[in-house]
Amino acid sequence: MRIVIACGGTGGHLFPGLAVAEALLARRHEVRLLVSEKAVDQAALRSLAVTGGSALSVRALPAVGYTGMKEVWKFGTHLARATRDCAELCREFAPHAVVGMGGFTSAPAVLAARLKRAPVVIHESNAIPGKANYWAGWLASQIAVGLADCARFFRRNHVTVTGTPIRAALRRGKISDARPRLGLDPARLTVLVAGGSQGAHAINEAVACALPWLDDWRDRVQFVHLSGKADEQFMRDSYHTNSVNAVVMEFCNQMELAYSAADIVIARSGAGTLTELAAFGLPSILIPFPHAAEDHQAHNARVFERAGAAHMIRQSQLGGHHAEKGERLGEAIALLLGDETKRRRMSDAARALAVLDAEQRIADLIEQQC
Repeated sequence: MRIVIACGGTGGHLFPGLAVAEALLARRHEVRLLVSEKAVDQAALRSLAVTGGSALSVRALPAVGYTGMKEVWKFGTHLARATRDCAELCREFAPHAVVGMGGFTSAPAVLAARLKRAPVVIHESNAIPGKANYWAGWLASQIAVGLADCARFFRRNHVTVTGTPIRAALRRGKISDARPRLGLDPARLTVLVAGGSQGAHAINEAVACALPWLDDWRDRVQFVHLSGKADEQFMRDSYHTNSVNAVVMEFCNQMELAYSAADIVIARSGAGTLTELAAFGLPSILIPFPHAAEDHQAHNARVFERAGAAHMIRQSQLGGHHAEKGERLGEAIALLLGDETKRRRMSDAARALAVLDAEQRIADLIEQQC
């Protein structure tokens, strides 16, 4: 079968789409990916292109973002042009199904598919759907959701909870020698700080402020901190000043090592991150990105907090002054470091939320539509 997957724009759309593509390629289907023109999409595709061979092809689409009523004419023009391009692709490729993973590449692909009477499957990874997927839900033959909380937004009877796909390397479980490979002490408790591919300055600053509050743990704890490029030296200096052992990296392209080394994670609460935390059964302190569309990161974090897998701190709750920021986060870290039973319960709760075959479940849904 021939399948189109629209999955570009952000890592939260792209990486699940790539995982589904890998599953379909393994089943000997032909896949065409619709991605954005962003550099992050192009870089991530290189590894898949090597394994996909002639069964995989890629097309980049320009951005079709909706920015409000003042830009509605521009948005409509771009959407019409992108939909026309997707319709032309459908004529050439003749897909048996079109899959939308959300975001601006998804909307024109779904519209074109319906115009060509091709079945549509969409996947929403967050607890609350984005605009593109909310409206695409009315046109979809099947709706897959990563979290059960999201099903209520699609008031139709063909919603399936599939989980959110993650990369194969993250589905293989913990790596026993991860700490030595990262240059860490195998005997120390380890805190992973991961603000996203670009880092997160607010989280970096809060952690730096929290370090003095962890003075009692100085000889028993270490950090793996993914800082982003802008704050890399700032965080190195912060750990050095407070005499706390840390491995600070701008970016980590082997997250399986970072997760395997961690006892606790401090992170944003994008759907992809939470899916990975669940896969590794990691207790977490979640600080949702406050400007996420529809505040979806806070909704995601609440799912994990209700399940007992995470503790959520709003960014606004970190405080406006240096000492305030440090105290709240420092206390939260120290509480988890000092309570092994709580960490174990949170780990079990996180693992209970994991779905490690999400890409296969979505591939099954796609095949059922063809």
